[in-house]
Amino acid sequence: MAEQDLFTLLPAFGGEPAGAFRGLYGVSLRVYRNTTKETCEAYLAALSAAGFETLQRRTPAGNLFAALRREELRVNLLFTPCDGETRLTVSREEQTPRLTPDTCEGTAGTVFYAFENDQTLIDCGMCLLVQCPDFSFFVVDSGHYFQPNDNDRLYRFMRQRTPAGQKVRVCGWLITHAHTDHVCKLMDYLTYNTGDTVIEGFYCNILPPDYAIWDNNHEEAHISAKLCAMLAAYPAPVYTLHTGMRFYVRNLAFDVLSTHEDLHPAYIEDYNDSSAVVMLETEGSRVFIPGDAAVAAGKKLEARWGTALKCDVAQISHHGHTGLSPRCYGLLGADTVIFPVTRIMFEQELPKKEANRRAIEIASQYYITGDGTVCVPLPYSAQAVTKLPDETLEDFAKIRRLWKYDYTGEYKAYIYDTFLKNGGDPAKLQLPTAPGGWIEPK
Repeated sequence: MAEQDLFTLLPAFGGEPAGAFRGLYGVSLRVYRNTTKETCEAYLAALSAAGFETLQRRTPAGNLFAALRREELRVNLLFTPCDGETRLTVSREEQTPRLTPDTCEGTAGTVFYAFENDQTLIDCGMCLLVQCPDFSFFVVDSGHYFQPNDNDRLYRFMRQRTPAGQKVRVCGWLITHAHTDHVCKLMDYLTYNTGDTVIEGFYCNILPPDYAIWDNNHEEAHISAKLCAMLAAYPAPVYTLHTGMRFYVRNLAFDVLSTHEDLHPAYIEDYNDSSAVVMLETEGSRVFIPGDAAVAAGKKLEARWGTALKCDVAQISHHGHTGLSPRCYGLLGADTVIFPVTRIMFEQELPKKEANRRAIEIASQYYITGDGTVCVPLPYSAQAVTKLPDETLEDFAKIRRLWKYDYTGEYKAYIYDTFLKNGGDPAKLQLPTAPGGWIEPK
């Protein structure tokens, strides 16, 4: 049905229309300005009178969120008093995640992992995991296609932590946004690694592949479209996330703090700003996961959530490139911060960023995933955080051919020595890599 048709099935909302948007899974969005909480309360009462059942109602940080249903219709309302705006979505097709607490029994404990992507050929990529007490995993994003072994490495990582005789169980896979360095290894995993894996569901709210921002990047548009097709074909539900929602998987609770819906009706100029931003809460601890959220999304986060952003652990947004502001990291106040990036990029570029310096200044410790997978047992204790041995090493010769930049011999030696000090084993490297780069015989 057309967007207008769906809204005709709802009571009329008495606000000032500011714009509309059509998303994936038949989700239609309308934005209203100059609204009040009282207006929204009256509208929720009208929906109830029209036969809608309330699935979830929350007032986090003074905002108002409600999820409702009537037969196949799903309605979500978000009112944000900081700007007096109301966002109303309706869909026949979207699937709603679990909105009530789940249970989880087991002996594995709960551990948050910031996975070391293979950055032999490229310095980006991000993959995070949480293992739950029943040995299942909740996964966030994956990696770039220039990290060719990472779907296998990710499978082995989970296989080694799954009891013998049991399949690897992914209780959920969150996709923050559809950039190649976040989704390509998920696509490879779905293609090559699911014979011994059960994936229970996917969680996302990504922009449609034909969103105009892709005009100058046909590769990213193609990857996004292919991802959507693969998710549609895979036999597991795709749950749509909306800002203000709290959803539950096993012993994990996730607060959705931002999606692309927060930025409409303005045009989204930076695709990173469409990232789904969540706060993981479990075992009395909080882990902030912003994906690649950038400037526009960061301003919304600060205004809407304020001090409610406080957390124990924070993933640094967009690998430490242009992302969240120093003020945002101040509100987060994380004791441990994690940079999903290489040591090279961290040392040469990222310390120049004021936001990164602020995050490190506040924290008692920071980690770089390029040095090895970071392990954070939950409940959180700074003393319990550990790092696994470094599994990958940049190949300077290949990087020079691919990206046209090089490093001094002294710096290459330093990086190789750091790799060895981090527990790296050259014999176990997936790709042929040498201290100065792999040089083919003449």
